Amino acid sequence: MGTNQCLLDALVGTDEDSQPTENKKVKAVSWARVSTEMQAERGLSIPQQLEEIREYAKEHDIQILREYHEAASAFQKRSKRPEFHRMIEFARSKKDVSVILVHDMSRFSRDSAQSKNLTNELREQGIKIVSLNDPAVDPESAAGVYLEAIINAKNEAYSREIAFHTRKGCRSNVKMRDAETGWCYKNGGQPICGYKSLRLQRGEVKKGRPLIKSVWVLDNTVVNGRPMHEWVRHCLVELAAKGASLDELRDFCNNNELPPRRGPFWNTSTWNSMMQPHTLMKYCGYEIWNVHRKNGSKRPPSEWIIVPNAHPAIITEDQAKAIAQFRTDKGRKHTLYMPTRSRTSQYLLSGGVFKCGRCGANMTGLKTRNHIYYVCGSLPYRRGKGCGRGVYVPKKLAEEECLKGLQEVLMKCCDEEGFTKKVNEELFRIWKEKVGYDAQAKRKLQAVDAKIANIRRSIEDGLDDTKWANKRISQLTAQREGMANVVESTGEPPTLAVEEVMAYRRDLRRVLAKGTIKEQKQFIRSWVHEMTLDTKKLNIEVKYKVPEEMYMNCGLAGAGFVTNHVQPLFVFVCIRRLPTQGRKAVLLEAA
Repeated sequence: MGTNQCLLDALVGTDEDSQPTENKKVKAVSWARVSTEMQAERGLSIPQQLEEIREYAKEHDIQILREYHEAASAFQKRSKRPEFHRMIEFARSKKDVSVILVHDMSRFSRDSAQSKNLTNELREQGIKIVSLNDPAVDPESAAGVYLEAIINAKNEAYSREIAFHTRKGCRSNVKMRDAETGWCYKNGGQPICGYKSLRLQRGEVKKGRPLIKSVWVLDNTVVNGRPMHEWVRHCLVELAAKGASLDELRDFCNNNELPPRRGPFWNTSTWNSMMQPHTLMKYCGYEIWNVHRKNGSKRPPSEWIIVPNAHPAIITEDQAKAIAQFRTDKGRKHTLYMPTRSRTSQYLLSGGVFKCGRCGANMTGLKTRNHIYYVCGSLPYRRGKGCGRGVYVPKKLAEEECLKGLQEVLMKCCDEEGFTKKVNEELFRIWKEKVGYDAQAKRKLQAVDAKIANIRRSIEDGLDDTKWANKRISQLTAQREGMANVVESTGEPPTLAVEEVMAYRRDLRRVLAKGTIKEQKQFIRSWVHEMTLDTKKLNIEVKYKVPEEMYMNCGLAGAGFVTNHVQPLFVFVCIRRLPTQGRKAVLLEAA
């Protein structure tokens, strides 16, 4: 054995010493996804994917720490793929996780740009994506770069091909008429008020499954002695065409106890949607498809697919024109109540943190002449109906109770050193964004200094082209001055000692009050799991969430665990009784 091998073994260890043990196993998380039932039938169901991943991990001595799965399209926006992003965050937060196991790369993402960027980011953090059914890719080789691009392009092209044929089929379907009823088929979705969907079996498809088609027919459900479609016609022709406002239409439907499509009561926004041009055309018997884009915005009418006599008409075309003309002449005098945007509003608990326990709607801010309240979001829209008796929660009371419980959680539940570490990490993140910190700035400065020193050394050694050397030194010197100014201006990131963080934690409300509204709301959202108003008992229930690494050593009365397949969540439940002094202070009967 050579001397160099002896030295290497002494410093690094022999092969026997580096054999994997139970503690040295490769740690991984697994990910499975389906977007359609047909994928499950082709052997791509979530249980089947996870079972194959488990077998692969067992064969390759990989320890799976957690399993994640989701039923969603791989092209959905971030808010509609929560499980996927929880999986990514968990993998990034665990230093020992080095692998994400997937059945194939299309389960990870079908967006080639997103897949490439996210894969590269994970690689930089030491995490690689391992696909059971795709070729192994070496990202450091030219062939690997080509192969990875081909796999991503194949997955995206397949998805876009499906979308193309789906839209093509929908376009054809709405123009196709049923031989028996004579009405056009629908592409799904809930019928507008006054119609109901009639499901018809029209043959069979693969594996003997029935081929179901749907058409719209008049809703003959009798309400207060009149069919539902007659009530709709009366509202449109006798009320809307003669000048009734959206509020008056809403109140008429609520007073006559007509069943709305959603929720317990009619609201103004429902009638506003029923008065839109494409909806009025549907009431005239036309089928209108391709009105909205994927993001919800409207396409120009030239892109709409319009089919006449697609279902029974409730009103005539002249009546629809009269309704539209009256609304145009009158103008929209009615203005919907729109709460201030939640990100910048003074209501720290708006935007989904505080919810009504009766109907699940968000509690929104409401300002009167003398007081500021949180009320059920359905109340301002429905003007007196809402989801029941109106409970007005004083803004100051709700926010103080939320912060009081949060301070108790922080004081009793968090490891001091762990909490300080999290605070300093957040300070570093904010400082980095503010000063434009470049982690490689000092290294780049040293590299420029080395280049200048090398050129000067070359001149001393007899370099012939001194003109080029002097010009290059001038360029590098100017570059160095710019880098030095950046390094000097950024300075050092702020850090807090444990004692300082604990002092701030004890005075939470005063510290929080110094932040902007956006910062305060962001802080509350990071700790509050949910906050619910019990309208019967007049209780506010607040659930706080604590990161897993912080809750292991706490002992807090009223605490419990909420677990699912994603991530255990430590929840402290705090229930507060609302004060009842003064009729207008807390409880009001909706006027």
